[in-house]
Amino acid sequence: SSDITKHRQLQSSEPSAIAPRFAAMGAQCAGISNNALTSSMRDAAGIGLDDKCWVECTQSTMASWGLGRVKAVKDGMATFEFGLGNYIYGVNDIYYYGIRRTMADVTGVKLVEGQFVVTEEGRQGIVKGVGELDARIVFGGWGGKDGRYTQRDIDAAGIRVLTAARRQCQNTGCS
Repeated sequence: SSDITKHRQLQSSEPSAIAPRFAAMGAQCAGISNNALTSSMRDAAGIGLDDKCWVECTQSTMASWGLGRVKAVKDGMATFEFGLGNYIYGVNDIYYYGIRRTMADVTGVKLVEGQFVVTEEGRQGIVKGVGELDARIVFGGWGGKDGRYTQRDIDAAGIRVLTAARRQCQNTGCS
């Protein structure tokens, strides 16, 4: 608890100095509100991080933690919620762990091309493409909006993955 207090006191004057010492050690988040969210924080690839976007760690052993979600961004630090709790990381940590923005369904399953999805209302579709900021989902004759869905759109529609991506077969075989 005293480390968290010290962390907050140093935050405004020395954000880069505290990142490796406190945040990399997995300091538990205590009380950063969602009202303080901004898109000033970037992932390891330079893509903006915002409220409730999903991220994954592409470097080190944290990759096995699965997807995490941005809870808050404030004073050069970002709070991420992973399965083991909430963690505060600075820019140095984001680069060290290779934290990258990704797209996920409403339950936190990473979206990949070829997955079958369903909305909260029961409309079925197929993921046709996935970027850092949106996913292209086609519902065809099943109703629903065809097109690009941001994470907020996915959450609002209650879109969830039904099946894993299908293997794509070509003349050279399946991959």
